[in-house]
Amino acid sequence: MIFLILCALSILSMLMYFHRKHKNNKRRQCAYGCIKAYNVLDKPEQYSDLKELFETLDSHEERYFYSVSMSRIMFPQALDKWTNSHPDSGDALLCYGARLLQWSWSARGYGRGAEISEAQWKEFFRRLDKTRQVLLECADKTPEDPTPWTYLIMVATWYSDSDELKFKYYEEAIARDPYNWAAHMHMIIALSEKWGGDNEEMLEFARKASRNAPTGSDLKLILVKAYIEYWKYLDLFENKIDEANDFLMDKNIQKDIVDLYNDSLNHESFKETKVTIFVRYNLSGWFWLTRDRSRLKKELSILGNKIEDIHWRWVCTEGQLEDARLFANES
Repeated sequence: MIFLILCALSILSMLMYFHRKHKNNKRRQCAYGCIKAYNVLDKPEQYSDLKELFETLDSHEERYFYSVSMSRIMFPQALDKWTNSHPDSGDALLCYGARLLQWSWSARGYGRGAEISEAQWKEFFRRLDKTRQVLLECADKTPEDPTPWTYLIMVATWYSDSDELKFKYYEEAIARDPYNWAAHMHMIIALSEKWGGDNEEMLEFARKASRNAPTGSDLKLILVKAYIEYWKYLDLFENKIDEANDFLMDKNIQKDIVDLYNDSLNHESFKETKVTIFVRYNLSGWFWLTRDRSRLKKELSILGNKIEDIHWRWVCTEGQLEDARLFANES
């Protein structure tokens, strides 16, 4: 009997250990190397630390970064409690809306459209309705903040709303911040063929945004996101492997990104912002795909332990980070 009890305790201890390890891994991944975010995510069932953090933020980039960071971990019930106890808080509504966006996606799942059941679609759209409602209320409470409008672009994309509505949300965002990186990034996804758009229109939009962005800004490199979306569609959705590889190896395409890199992250006027980490994820993935060893090495060195395989999920093929590091450090 004692032996059985000891075995049961041992198994329970192991289960608790793996649960804590999984929780800490997800917490670390969602913090994107930011200690403040990591500390807040230690208590996903409480909103008090998150509330205090948002009271200290003074930039649109910070509001987007921290709302993204907490959106996959914080308990919706905790954020619902925050909005109910502080109904006029734009911070509460923003965090709740960002979390609901991820909650909506979890109902759909990561399969392609044909693989999603009717019940999943119904629940997905039901949740998106609630998400839109919360984000529109947030936009009303925080009239100077572009962040809720950037998330609304994603709601419209996932809902397959008209391009007119997607651009309306985008225009609302850039009216508040003309060079808002998140608004442009979400609009690139909205215009992609993967989500019912046109990849040529997506590329033209991104080229114009990069061209008009200030030197030394994160937005200067937004074209990287569009190029990656274009390549992934050819490679993964249309199975045009040769055409996708030809696109990556096109010297003019590669020169576009190197020139923008030198006018952005590599420029003397560049100043790091909270969204720069996402730009570096895209850029390091691009340099890996195009086998640009020296620039890949530089970006991976800067990122250090702030990048993990999961951060390349939407950039290139997840699971290649270690191979990329080995390649970057080959002599």
